[in-house]
Amino acid sequence: MVPPFAERLTRLSLELGRLDQALRRGSAVPSVLFRQRLDAIQRHSAVDGWLIDPWYLVAELHGLVPKVVGQDGYERGTAVDAASHAFTLWRWYARPDAMQARAITEAEAFLNDQSSGWGPILDAGIAFHRWLQAGHLRAPFCAALSRYWHSHDILRTPLILTGIEALAPGTPWEIEPWLCWWLDALLAEAREALDLLHQLERARTQALEKCGAQRRHSRAPQAVNVLAIQPLVSASMLADRLGMSMKSALQLLSAFQDRGIVVEVTHRRAHRLFGLAGMGALRDVVKPPTRPVPGRKHGRPRKDDPFTTQSIPDEEMTQLPPLTRLDPLQFDYEDLAAAMNQADEAMLRSSRLIARLKRQKAS
Repeated sequence: MVPPFAERLTRLSLELGRLDQALRRGSAVPSVLFRQRLDAIQRHSAVDGWLIDPWYLVAELHGLVPKVVGQDGYERGTAVDAASHAFTLWRWYARPDAMQARAITEAEAFLNDQSSGWGPILDAGIAFHRWLQAGHLRAPFCAALSRYWHSHDILRTPLILTGIEALAPGTPWEIEPWLCWWLDALLAEAREALDLLHQLERARTQALEKCGAQRRHSRAPQAVNVLAIQPLVSASMLADRLGMSMKSALQLLSAFQDRGIVVEVTHRRAHRLFGLAGMGALRDVVKPPTRPVPGRKHGRPRKDDPFTTQSIPDEEMTQLPPLTRLDPLQFDYEDLAAAMNQADEAMLRSSRLIARLKRQKAS
């Protein structure tokens, strides 16, 4: 009897082979790793119940200030918590600390010890199921899977393919149907990675076409290749990579920006970062720096400051009506005085009654 996951396993194996061959021939593999890691973090966060913007995380990683998201304190706090969760996942996948590294090593050892006779892919799925069944965390095993694909020659590029969407609510937990869901999730991730590679390759080709005809010794094609490999590039980085002066690198990036080849993502006038046109979403997330108003001095402007008076249109300056003096109000305290007199009389009668009762008790 053929297992229900046999056909899915075949499709996944073929797709992984196509992906591996495309990555071997591709020239934008570092950018693919960067973008695919962001997609993996977004999927993992969604399964954990967090809705994140991956470009928000990119801004944080590159030292940029993202815009404040949310209408009130609760929404802004939720966005900050989601960004913190995404950064923690990024640490698991990219820069684990000592504790995370030990957990990943433990998960990797657990993964390598499993052998079901169905090959490395199904062995990984069965080990994932057993790992979660034992109550362990998801993140270390997902990070170990990236190393597992590479160590077993399934992928020569350490992509993060985890099938994490098989842990979404509503997924059956019995081993055979869950393996089918997991293989389908892995297949979807592999296809998305292949589409991402083709997208970045097309972006590189379009950037080279926009460069147009260049001189034989022009550095523009090499600069496009650097931008295709590195997600974000500064002028100093480009100058170091191509062995050119800072001024020439700035001129080249400015020309690229005018032609729509690159986009500047920091909104700054110095220490700027550039990426290919596909990084425009990052620019929308980054908060522009606060700049002083041209012509205005520091501090609070004076009333007779010509810049302040000229900056306010005449039609917006409303004239307040003249102040009128209010007549003093006369209050009637007769009712209040009568009430206080009645209260005093009641207190006097009460004190006399208490004194009389004390004398009677003493006698």
